[in-house]
Amino acid sequence: MKGRDFVYVGETVPQITEEEHAAFLLQLEKAILASLEKRELLDHGQYQRCAWEIEKQKGEA
Repeated sequence: MKGRDFVYVGETVPQITEEEHAAFLLQLEKAILASLEKRELLDHGQYQRCAWEIEKQKGEA
């Protein structure tokens, strides 16, 4: 498969920091887990445990 390069020519993209965008990043990580569950790479129990660990880590930060 041939790779493609993309060049962004618009305005500067703001940095996404964990402090300012914690809720977005949490949902992104949970969406990745949900994708793995849907593809049957994780079972539901593994999904729940990973999601719980992510939420716990975010709460400690």
